[in-house]
Amino acid sequence: MAKKSRLKIKGTKDFLVAAVVCVFLCLWAIRDAWFPTERILKKHPLSFDISASVPGVIQSVPVEAGDEISKKTVLAVLSEKPYQKAVDAATAAYETARENKTEDLAEKLVALKMAREDLAACTVYNTDFTLKTSHGEDILQGKVLEILAPQATQVEAGETIMTVQPKDTFYIFNQTLAVLSLIGAIVSLILHGVASK
Repeated sequence: MAKKSRLKIKGTKDFLVAAVVCVFLCLWAIRDAWFPTERILKKHPLSFDISASVPGVIQSVPVEAGDEISKKTVLAVLSEKPYQKAVDAATAAYETARENKTEDLAEKLVALKMAREDLAACTVYNTDFTLKTSHGEDILQGKVLEILAPQATQVEAGETIMTVQPKDTFYIFNQTLAVLSLIGAIVSLILHGVASK
């Protein structure tokens, strides 16, 4: 008669300790993944407000809710007409001051540079915004959540035009860690139960 071989597992306390560690890790990952603190939300925001640095009328919004943005993407374009007029006026004033060699030439040049910057700011790119992540600063990438200022809307400087969900692996990592550590805790408890018989 053949003897039945029994599975012998040693170290039942080790499995119990492993289960407790896995449960603790799971709870920590659940908190960070689904119930982040204010400190975590500052470092890894769930949404990011997009705004223009100049006031104006929205001429076009080339993206829609749900669109993924990466690399250099145009998010919104404000009407350039008033800013182009300002550049033309500042250019004429600078040229006149340069020809007449007036004392306010430096002021006219500064005014021209500012007018050109305002004109360039009429096109809002995702590359205008950076996020601090765990591996440094990155340009804003992610998914458009909501368009708050559609075409032909007058917006002020700093007013939110749309919201974007930043591309960040922090939450996905913690969700995965929560699931894996829960599985680890269950396996450790099963092995502890088998070993203690």
